[in-house]
Amino acid sequence: MEHTHGLPNKRQSIAAVIGLLVLSIALRPAIISIGPILLLIQQQFNLTYAHAALLTSIPDVCMGLFALMVPNLARRFGIDRCVVVALILLGAATLLRALSPNAFFLLGSTFLASVGISIAGAMTGGWIKSHFPHRAALFMGIYAAGLSVGATLAAVFSAPIAELTESWRISAGVWSLLCVTAVASWIWMTKSFAAPPTAAKPRQTSAAGLPWRNMQAWWVALNFGAGQFVVYALFAWMAPAYLETAVSSLSPGALLGIFTAVFAVASVCAGLLPGKAHDRRALVGLSTMMATLGVAGMAFLPGWAPVLYVMLAAIGLGMGFTVAMTLPLDNTATVEQAGLWTVFMLFIGYLVAALGPLLFGALRDYTGHFAPAYSLLFVVLLLMLCITPLLKPAVDPLPQASFVRGS
Repeated sequence: MEHTHGLPNKRQSIAAVIGLLVLSIALRPAIISIGPILLLIQQQFNLTYAHAALLTSIPDVCMGLFALMVPNLARRFGIDRCVVVALILLGAATLLRALSPNAFFLLGSTFLASVGISIAGAMTGGWIKSHFPHRAALFMGIYAAGLSVGATLAAVFSAPIAELTESWRISAGVWSLLCVTAVASWIWMTKSFAAPPTAAKPRQTSAAGLPWRNMQAWWVALNFGAGQFVVYALFAWMAPAYLETAVSSLSPGALLGIFTAVFAVASVCAGLLPGKAHDRRALVGLSTMMATLGVAGMAFLPGWAPVLYVMLAAIGLGMGFTVAMTLPLDNTATVEQAGLWTVFMLFIGYLVAALGPLLFGALRDYTGHFAPAYSLLFVVLLLMLCITPLLKPAVDPLPQASFVRGS
């Protein structure tokens, strides 16, 4: 079906909603499902806490590195083909990880799954920008909602599946089925679309074109990275920590499910806030303060109100994620500059984020308990509060409708 004057029709729009939802639901379980069963995997392979943390740090590294590579892959092979290959890779690697005979195979299959997640996730923003340039925010919101649904399903059901089947392997591998439905849905969806005649080919993104010498770009990237440092540390270790400390009557999987669900709602709600205010430092400060209070409770008074701590941290980090994704827009004057700043932010930010699960696990190894690791997250959030005053926008704002957020 062809475009009419470059604009998708109603049938295509409905196909896009379904396709993006089914795709995005498949992209997070491979990461989130590990947390509730991480202690079982540790016992199976005699992993230290630091080594086990690599199962969550590796995806962060890949998301950072592939932020640089994806534009060139899209130009060479096409977005549709790359997404299908990435989903097949993700599904196969998720299944292979469940069959891992040793720790090396476990980490190698995690790397392959992470490559699939990174490519499919990054390509989706480009696909939306090409086909729905005037409704990008709406369709990115649909995509983000699907990510949250997938994350919450994995958080809530991974541990019960492992208990029911008496096997962490089935719990880890069952999520590969989502990739099968995602591939079928994506192929069905893209058959409704012709290549949009007005869509520009992805620009080549090179390290030389990124704002390496702009200090403001570094503050934006470090703010994003610090927030994701805490988010991915909690994705990896919240469930094992609550399982070990037993400070809540709720199951660790339920607490992680609350975290992912509230994080999702907060992210969406932050995106719906009035966007006319150019200087977002007050909102950054508010979100960071809420996350700091939640993590402070986890670190210093863990048994008092664990559900409240989880919700505070999730609201603050969810809001902070959405606001952080708008900061490149506030500091650039053109769409091309905004794209370069976003790539730079994702590249630096996710490399910083990869240290979160790793250092959290290493501190647990070194000290023998989780309180110092939570204290590390508290310190990182305090540093985010120190960065907040430095996030003053540099230029007149770029119109929001012309900018597509990254994934």
